[in-house]
Amino acid sequence: MHFMSALRYNPKTQRDEWYYRIKESFRDLTGRVRSRIMLNVGFIEEAHRPEDIRDIGRCLTHLHEHQGEQDLFGHPFAHYNEFVRSKTEEFWTAMVNNGSVDAVKSVKEESRKKAERLVDVDTVSHTDAREIGAEWICLQAIRELGIDRFLERKGWDVTQINTALAHLIIRTVYTSSELKSIRIMEENSAACELVSGNQEWCPGFHNIYNVAPRLYGLKDELEVHLCRKTDDLFNLTNRIVLFDLTNFYFEGRKEGSRKACFGRSKEKRNDCKLLVLALCINAEGFIRYSSILAGNTSDPDSLPDMIDTLSEKTRTPSAPDRRTLVCLDAGIATEDNLRKIKEKGYDYLCVSRTRLADYELSDGCRCVKVQDTRKQEITLRQVRHEQDGDYYLEINSPAKAVKESSMNRQWRGRFEQELTKARDALGRKGGKKTYEKVIERVGRAIQKYPSIAKYYVIDYCRDEKNPKNMADIRWRIAVPESVDSQSGIYFLRTSVARLDEKSTWDYYNLIREIECTNRQPKDRPQPASHLPQEG
Repeated sequence: MHFMSALRYNPKTQRDEWYYRIKESFRDLTGRVRSRIMLNVGFIEEAHRPEDIRDIGRCLTHLHEHQGEQDLFGHPFAHYNEFVRSKTEEFWTAMVNNGSVDAVKSVKEESRKKAERLVDVDTVSHTDAREIGAEWICLQAIRELGIDRFLERKGWDVTQINTALAHLIIRTVYTSSELKSIRIMEENSAACELVSGNQEWCPGFHNIYNVAPRLYGLKDELEVHLCRKTDDLFNLTNRIVLFDLTNFYFEGRKEGSRKACFGRSKEKRNDCKLLVLALCINAEGFIRYSSILAGNTSDPDSLPDMIDTLSEKTRTPSAPDRRTLVCLDAGIATEDNLRKIKEKGYDYLCVSRTRLADYELSDGCRCVKVQDTRKQEITLRQVRHEQDGDYYLEINSPAKAVKESSMNRQWRGRFEQELTKARDALGRKGGKKTYEKVIERVGRAIQKYPSIAKYYVIDYCRDEKNPKNMADIRWRIAVPESVDSQSGIYFLRTSVARLDEKSTWDYYNLIREIECTNRQPKDRPQPASHLPQEG
């Protein structure tokens, strides 16, 4: 036991004095260090020395260890002064009376019982332990989808089918590479035993590396089979489909690839060659089809073949009032692509690529409040509909407004910094002073920051003595209050007249499903840690 002290105000003496508490720290049988207050002593009014407080703690510790059997005035307390012996007796009696000593016994007894239930991992050894839970669920899903029967109809033998199923299970559960998949099959997972029924079977190195190209050769037929199977299993009507694309980068050179090339990487890896993956999924999250495109394919160029492929592979309603709604990201929703979607008999819903100007809200417009995934409020209002035109929904997001205002301030500072550099170069030796060259330099800054440069009015002053040179550059913001006036406001655009505000918002937010689907193949969590072997 030991004393804890803190300075507190003593109302009796009207000054700060030491306030004492007796505390015990101990390690229970589970190895955990625990502590508890045994007694709140309070202020000690008698004159004493710091050594006396230390000695009282030693005496109390001795009594606690021997459960009070030691004579208080005998050995080893005889050499302590009267103050130490009297206070030790007083504090010990108080702790016994308030049950603090017995409480410590119960805590230690509780820890002893808990320790008896624990397993000492240092004494446990096991061999050939494997994961089976997630693998079994994946195998049941594969058999429900009939992938094994599909491969059998395509002439695959038993070994090839089992290799394909085991590889699909490992890639689904652990998202690993081919090389790591082999190690997981051998050491961690029971996937091979589940698909083959043989505890000793495991596919070879070459079989694992050959199964993916063989499956890709059946890609179109397999996707049609899976689309029809999921439609039958879950009775899907595919009234809503979502289309988006992402890209993957390669750390190698990919010199022999016909599609891997440099492009705009969504992961900021423009130094690596890319491939573009286009996905079309329904509202339930099932992939309708996928396509691997060249790495320099832009977002709008990926759409034209999507509509024809969608109608071939997917069962969609044909009634005019139940046409399939295609949800697109703004990057794909060009005017030409929207026109093609409508010509094929589909409706569309997307974010407008342009912000409406001089628009009016519809008559009797109501203000609908919704919340985003972060519980932040968003306001929805319908825009007045033009004859034979699309329907627009105004989205006002305060959180987005804060973000855009911050970005505007950042871009404004960078744009003015570029203008300042161009102006400072006019008076610097060796700086760019030619009138046309200076305008080109400012034009590059405008091209770099177009969203903020449109608010600026820039005046160019020729040098009167030398008209070929620029004398000065001046700039100002024409309408300062308009810079952030439209922050946080954007518009949803659709060809469907029957949707209300809430339904339009909910349908568009389904695009998050495909964004999540695109992220999953990129996530590379570590597989289950290798279990320790015996010895």
